[in-house]
Amino acid sequence: MYLGNQMGNLSEERLQWAAQLGVAHIACEDRRTDAIENEDGTWSVEGLRRLQERCSAWGIKVDVIALNLPSQYMTRQRFPGIMRGLPSRDAEIEVINQNIRAAGEAGIDCLKYNLNLLGVPRTGRTKGRGGAMYSHFDIAKWEDHSLTEAGPVSPEAMWANIEYFLERVVPVAEEARVRLACHPHDPAVPHVGGLRGVHCVLGSIDGMKRFVETCPSPYHGLNFCQGTVSEMCVDPATEVLEAIRHFGAQGKIFMVHFRNIRGGFLNFDEVYPDEGDVDMFAAVNAYLDSGANAMLCPDHVPHSTVDPTGEKQFSYCLGHTRALLQVAQSLRGR
Repeated sequence: MYLGNQMGNLSEERLQWAAQLGVAHIACEDRRTDAIENEDGTWSVEGLRRLQERCSAWGIKVDVIALNLPSQYMTRQRFPGIMRGLPSRDAEIEVINQNIRAAGEAGIDCLKYNLNLLGVPRTGRTKGRGGAMYSHFDIAKWEDHSLTEAGPVSPEAMWANIEYFLERVVPVAEEARVRLACHPHDPAVPHVGGLRGVHCVLGSIDGMKRFVETCPSPYHGLNFCQGTVSEMCVDPATEVLEAIRHFGAQGKIFMVHFRNIRGGFLNFDEVYPDEGDVDMFAAVNAYLDSGANAMLCPDHVPHSTVDPTGEKQFSYCLGHTRALLQVAQSLRGR
């Protein structure tokens, strides 16, 4: 396990900031940088190589690129047909496959993506230490119970669309030798009825297990969002460590969103890593014990009026993560 960071702004100044903090591995979230993404959504191999060269000059390796399948509401998706089963999905999947092949040709090891319809629902913010604001979700405060544009979406329909996608992209990933890291559904929603009629089947650990067992391949795995997994649990302190050991031992953890929450299933706050319900040092040890090999990235850091760009928040979380890794690895004699 090693330190990493997700970066949307890949200016020279931001790369220098990351290098100074000891970040040697990143996930790129901006495909406009270095003209990676063309107008039709396909990727340029030359653009990917330019990005690698720029990052390499700062001692940084591009481990992961984000596919254009983000955690956004369905009507804001570039490729809406994939998770809605629309007639456009085959053409959309072909673009995704072209991008997988381009990544492989450029030497990119891993691509991260989401398969959702609702985006990331929340019910506002709560005040935390020093006046920082924490992203909050409480199902009792959720007010919009109207059906989405997709209408009722049963678990069976969700699984059918997910499996249709996997059956067509995983073989391409194998040929290109590019790992695909899927983010689970954030947050977990009621298992009966879903949210706005949508069932989030990747919003439970059992759902994640079924997902990785679909189209078995060493190139098919997880962007293991530790915070999202915590949101699925009644007792995150114990259940999250069990999940890390399970998926880590299977070789299915390709990258980690290393964040913490206070609360659990259907009611939680996204807090600083040192004040949540999961022991983050125990989590690092669980990753190491499982044999997982992936970068630990801060994610969903608290918001602060005295840090409008979030750089201080991310710097704190990166430093905290680096220290945990150093101590855990030192105790193992590494």
